[in-house]
Amino acid sequence: MIKALILYTQFFTRIPVPLALDEPIERMRRGIYAFTFFGFIIGVIEGIFFWIMSLLFPLSLSFFITLVFDGLITGGFHLDALADMADGLFSSRNKEKMLEIMKDSRIGSNGVLALIFYYGLLIGGMVSFQGVLTVKTATLLVISFSMIGKTGISLLFYKMKYAGATQGLGSTFLNVKTPSIVLAQLFSMLILYTFFSWAGLIAYSCVFIVSLFYKRLVYKKVDGLNGDTIGAYACISQVIFLLSYFAASGALV
Repeated sequence: MIKALILYTQFFTRIPVPLALDEPIERMRRGIYAFTFFGFIIGVIEGIFFWIMSLLFPLSLSFFITLVFDGLITGGFHLDALADMADGLFSSRNKEKMLEIMKDSRIGSNGVLALIFYYGLLIGGMVSFQGVLTVKTATLLVISFSMIGKTGISLLFYKMKYAGATQGLGSTFLNVKTPSIVLAQLFSMLILYTFFSWAGLIAYSCVFIVSLFYKRLVYKKVDGLNGDTIGAYACISQVIFLLSYFAASGALV
């Protein structure tokens, strides 16, 4: 598991880990059971940062600064995927052209809109509920964001079909074993229940349900998943989780 965590850190963040491991692709594939745990570790780092910021600034500003911090340590890895996915899937082109657009390093109008909606919903959600959020709950939400992003991604690995050339980054996660995916989900569910009780599990269920529709949409558009459509769901999962949590916590009061 340690080697998988090291590889995930090297692959998904800018945190320097100067180690060369053998069989990196196979280790990453086999280590998916620890994928959500990796997200939890990154979340703890960001949660500590957010808590320190909350001692100096209001919660909404602390959250915004934490999003900047997240971008610095992850390099906006999944944000780039979100923008590329939106540019490709909503271009109203054929499959081949959609995949070609996703490979283009330039960002289009759909990509810009996707990023605006992503940040708008995350920041807007936190600002809207700032009056009822305690520092503790807000910190737990921040810790959960990275984990829930990895949770959403790992859901897509179940019987995944790859779109386009199999040498793409997303092909790393072809043929992931189902027990590994289940273990990753169970860890996430345990943390969410510990943090938020039933509201956390309800929010997780929404992420799970949306993943089914998202996967179906992507398959219909490009006949499979690739690195961009996989990574984009990390961002989508975070938004779905936050909004669902606020809705569920209000309904359960």
